[in-house]
Amino acid sequence: MMRRVLCAFALLVLGGCAASTEWARTDTSPAQIAADEKECREKAYWQALDESQATHQLYPPYTGTGFGWGPPFHSVQSPSYFMRGPREYEFVDYCMRERGYTLRPIERPRS
Repeated sequence: MMRRVLCAFALLVLGGCAASTEWARTDTSPAQIAADEKECREKAYWQALDESQATHQLYPPYTGTGFGWGPPFHSVQSPSYFMRGPREYEFVDYCMRERGYTLRPIERPRS
């Protein structure tokens, strides 16, 4: 139990050290960047949802849904059904890069 607590704490600490990023493209207004990102996020949400629905099994023994157990005693999961969040991120990344954007670190003011 203590090991899990320490791992969770370490992840939180390390996550706070990660550099924040933003989408950037030369000669583009912040309003246009926000509109493009919103459109890409909406498209990515629906694409990832469609992909996850296609792999979701709707009948027993519920393999691929996280409710069943496979041999030897581990959860049976379908990759895209449980990976919808990462797939959505991949779709947003692809969409924005196709529009000419790049991710750059946000510069923090030095104090």
